[in-house]
Formats: sequence, C-alpha cells, structure tokens
Amino acid sequence: MISRLRFLVLFASCVLPLAACGDLPRPFEGAGREGDPALLELRDTNTVRVEIGEDLPEGASVHLTRAMARALRNLDIPAYSDSQIGGDFILRPNVESRLAEGDAAYIDVTWVLMNPEGLAIDTARGAGELQSDYWFAQVPNGPEETNLAVPKELVDKVRDLKGEKVDPAEKAYDELVAKPAERIAFLISGDRSQLAGAPVVKIALVDFAGAPGDGNEALARSAGALLRAKGIEVDDAIDDRSIILSATISVKPVERKTTTPLDQVQIDWVIMDPDGTELGQMAQNNVVPRGRLDERWGSVASIAAQAAVDALEGALNQVARKKGMMLKSDKKTVSSR
Repeated sequence: MISRLRFLVLFASCVLPLAACGDLPRPFEGAGREGDPALLELRDTNTVRVEIGEDLPEGASVHLTRAMARALRNLDIPAYSDSQIGGDFILRPNVESRLAEGDAAYIDVTWVLMNPEGLAIDTARGAGELQSDYWFAQVPNGPEETNLAVPKELVDKVRDLKGEKVDPAEKAYDELVAKPAERIAFLISGDRSQLAGAPVVKIALVDFAGAPGDGNEALARSAGALLRAKGIEVDDAIDDRSIILSATISVKPVERKTTTPLDQVQIDWVIMDPDGTELGQMAQNNVVPRGRLDERWGSVASIAAQAAVDALEGALNQVARKKGMMLKSDKKTVSSR
C-alpha cells in the first residue's frame, strides 16, 4: 500500500524588524515547517496497542493478539493487548479462515497498522495452519506481562525458575505472527537489526526545470551534494532501487509596489516512483531582489536546497521503508566516502 504523502513548507522572508530589514529578505533562510494534518508519518514513540479480532473463537483471538504483542516486545517495540485504550499506534487483525487437511484450519491474517485516529498506515500479512486444539484453545490464564520493556531472555529465565512450562498454544501462535511482527517493527522503528539484508535506495535528480539562468543546474547540483553529505546515494540512472526527486521552479515579478522591486520564487519539489507515481511533494516560496536570479543563483541555490533536503529526508526515509529498503547504509558516512 502506497501512502500519499503531503508536505507544505513555508519559508519566512525575514525575521528582523521591518525598519532594519526593508524589502531585502535573506532568501529561504529562517525556514519554518508546517505539516499537512492528513500526513500519515511514522513517529519515534512506538507504543502499540494490539486489538482483539472478532473472526476467531474467543480463546484463539486472545492468543493471537497476545502473541503479536509478545513478538513486538521481543523486537524492542513496547506493545500490549490487554487494554482497548491508548497506544501511539493501533494494530488490528483481519482474519480469513478455511478448513485444511485433517482437523486443522488454515488462517490468513492481515494486520492493519493505524494511527490513533484510525487512519491506516500500512499492513503486514501472516498465514499458517492451526490444529483444532489451538483453534479452540481456552482463554489464557493470568494477565499479560505489564512491563513492556522486559527482555525475552529474562521472561524465559523467570519461567524456568518457577518451573512453568510454555503453553503449546503460545508456540503455535508465536509462529503465526513471527513474520508480520518483523514487518510491523520495521515500519515503526526502522530498526537496523531488521534491515540487515535490505537494499539501499538511490535518489535520481530528474526534471529540474523552469528556473532562469543557471538555477536548474545549481539546484540539482546543490541538492545532490547535500544528499551525499547525509550518506544518501545519488544516481540518475533509474532502476528498481530508485526514488525520483524533481523540482519545478518559477520566478515571477512581484506585482505589488515595494520600496525595492522583488521577484517571487516558488520551487515545487516532488518525490516519485520510477513509474511516475507521485509519493510526496513540498513547496518553497520566497522573494528576492528583482533580477537577482536572472543569471547565477549562487548561494540562493545552496540555501534553498539545504532547506528542501532537510525537510524531505523524513519523507524519503518513509518511502524507502515502505519499499522494504533503507535510505542509507549503516556503513555509509561522510568520513568513509
């Protein structure tokens, strides 16, 4: 599922008093950012409330949700299923089932990850067979673990010391949720331990157009340098690892009367898939002295590109995650290049 990202970045033209500033702003400096409230952006606080499904017998439903919460905790994601309130994220199971060979049932679970307002962010799928004993398992005895941060090794050690045996039903449901739990943990945290074999995306800077003077080339060159400085690969040869970043630039005279004639500058940045599907966008607006950008953009290109790259990095990272890739390699740093 591709989530359509929306960004709007407004840049203050000057933060000094009008008497000291006049009509000569410092272009694209003092950037402020305001996100679209509909943006489904993953946050760094990761408490997950796992909802109990309605498509299984009661005991099986509780076992399933507890298994998912337990699996997420083992992946360092605080998760719980014994309460229907709270949570930075909500995880809801949608279950389809059918008879399998013998007395087993085949179940297919789509886990829907949502924000607290109930808007879907992404999904993860798990499937497998359950023997009838586990399908009709009793509701688990005792409360769910209350310490969300307790390590699995400690849980196992305490269980061994108490002489408690692992419920066979728990093992069956643990196997059912193992793969989707890894996917959910990846979506939420981007944990590098979950990305060991993931490829790294590369950014293709394509279709920088509309600027007067050397603006198109200067913006693309500055954006590329800044992305590389962040450890992000830039390669205009497009393939399956590519995310396209393009910019449409417009410079028009400001019609209102000002002490010094000004030009209105707008830069529309767009993130796309290689097939042209739009994944995100951001707009920059500012004014510069009339004719300032007619020939050479100079430091204006660097400042505008810096603000854009800083604002778009989070969106690029989210797009990379949804593709099952990393935005940059752990080993790729400025000092190592």
